[in-house]
Amino acid sequence: MSGNNFQERNITGASIAKLTSLLRLPRDPFMQDWAVQCADAQRVEEFLQLYEQGGDLTEDDRFALMALIVASFDDWLWDQPGENRLSPRLRQHLASGFHLHQTTVHYWSLLDEPDPANAFQVTPLMREIWQQAR
Repeated sequence: MSGNNFQERNITGASIAKLTSLLRLPRDPFMQDWAVQCADAQRVEEFLQLYEQGGDLTEDDRFALMALIVASFDDWLWDQPGENRLSPRLRQHLASGFHLHQTTVHYWSLLDEPDPANAFQVTPLMREIWQQAR
């Protein structure tokens, strides 16, 4: 199931600054994993709407925003067991923009982890997207 034959992408400082301001997210210069630390299960739909509207978001901004959406969606799944009404929207964006988001999909897929108990809530969806796109 593993396979890391792609150019990894990182969230840029400029995108963090832009999205932090735009979305009024916590500002902490010592954050190690911006998307995970700023994740907010209550704002998944708001984040998705911004992604869908696009506006003046660059490709780097869209990559960072999707990382925030996936981290927030994972939290949302913990809060909403069995609920998956947002999955189709997220799946569509990740699949259609896989060239941009493959680093995010790969990270959350945990391809080398065979035990579902050690996976994220969003891992099954990410693995499906990974398999379909690869």
